[in-house]
Amino acid sequence: MSDFVYAEAMQGWPDWQQEYRYGVLLIYPPAPLRSSVNRLRARHDPTSHAGCEAHISLTVPFPRPVDAEAWEELQGLASRVDPIEITYGPLRHYLPHPGVCLAIDPQGQLEALLETLESASVFTGATPRRHRFSAHMTVAEFIDADQTRRLMDQLSSSAPSGRFVCREVAYAVPDEGFSFKPQGVLMLGRATGG
Repeated sequence: MSDFVYAEAMQGWPDWQQEYRYGVLLIYPPAPLRSSVNRLRARHDPTSHAGCEAHISLTVPFPRPVDAEAWEELQGLASRVDPIEITYGPLRHYLPHPGVCLAIDPQGQLEALLETLESASVFTGATPRRHRFSAHMTVAEFIDADQTRRLMDQLSSSAPSGRFVCREVAYAVPDEGFSFKPQGVLMLGRATGG
């Protein structure tokens, strides 16, 4: 797979959005968790929800288009990593930075996965990570500190929690409206094929 489509019209995108033109690698949770978190995102942060479905961000943005050779290298790297059992919940925040998310574990295995993927040559020259990696699944990010506290209280007893096995990583690219769409899947583990 290498016929990826990239947005042509980027006028009006702020600088931070421009960095994402060639997409990122992330984990989409399975159903019904994906639908459950999407409903929370649509209700409590429609701006964030319109940009991307429920997900766990992994890599920094790609600095250039992903061609067939880069995709093959990425799949080879992904195949070296076994599927990961992910635990999600409870709610957490990063105050003083506003926002509410589901806690995600195991941090160490997910960080090792992203480091493996970011070792691909297509990431050469990528903008360095601004903050230390901390896997999470965002519920609401475009809110203020007071909204963060209220949402933590409101959702603390009803937020989803549980486990799922991550067997794949998605390549998601924004369209002209800066809404991320999956364009490819990297399968984890040697037995999964490519």
